[in-house]
Amino acid sequence: MIQVIAFDLDDTLWAVKPIIINAEERLNNWLAANVPQLKYDVSSMRELRHDLLNAEPQLINRISEFRQRLMERAMMLSDINAQLSNVLSHQAMEIFLEARNEIVFYDGAMDAIKQLSSRFTLGALSNGNADIKRLGLKDYFSFGFTAEEVGAPKPAPNLFNRALEHAGCEPHQMVYVGDDPVLDVDSANERGLHTVWVKHPEKDKVGSTDPDEVIGHIRQLPAAIDQLIRKLNAAG
Repeated sequence: MIQVIAFDLDDTLWAVKPIIINAEERLNNWLAANVPQLKYDVSSMRELRHDLLNAEPQLINRISEFRQRLMERAMMLSDINAQLSNVLSHQAMEIFLEARNEIVFYDGAMDAIKQLSSRFTLGALSNGNADIKRLGLKDYFSFGFTAEEVGAPKPAPNLFNRALEHAGCEPHQMVYVGDDPVLDVDSANERGLHTVWVKHPEKDKVGSTDPDEVIGHIRQLPAAIDQLIRKLNAAG
């Protein structure tokens, strides 16, 4: 019996590219207005990534902390003292996260979430740093975990293990919904979850395992879940 439906977020419930572009533009504007002595912008800061990871390799799977530390490093290289760099970089990160969580759901996504939340426990498992509280999903989602919280991104099993532990269910009682055939479908299948692949026609990436259901748009998810339940019931 299906009890829990967990979602990937970026490119499953909304298109992430325009959101990141907007968030970085807002961050650039804030930095220009509040840290005029900074010798870097968001684009040129990327040149510092390699050196920072060499110095602090543990940041590789901590995307929010990594971005904050990258800004802090850029500020210090701009002759801003360490204490002020730390304060300003945390303020800048808050500006980025605020904009990063101003999303536009795919048409029908919220309708699907509302329908399913009346029947199942819902949750989010993401390699990104979207926040269900900031997104206004807390009323519908019982949990939301990120790779940064659990220590490793998909395809590692950490996110799925945390969700199963939190929900108190077995893998076959959870469905995972995502757009990436490798990071979402293959990794969830390997852990024993049921899977629904939201297949975007412009993406040609393929995985090594088959999802239980394939949909072309997130609005089709409630019907796909019903279809999966019928199949499971028929199989006994």
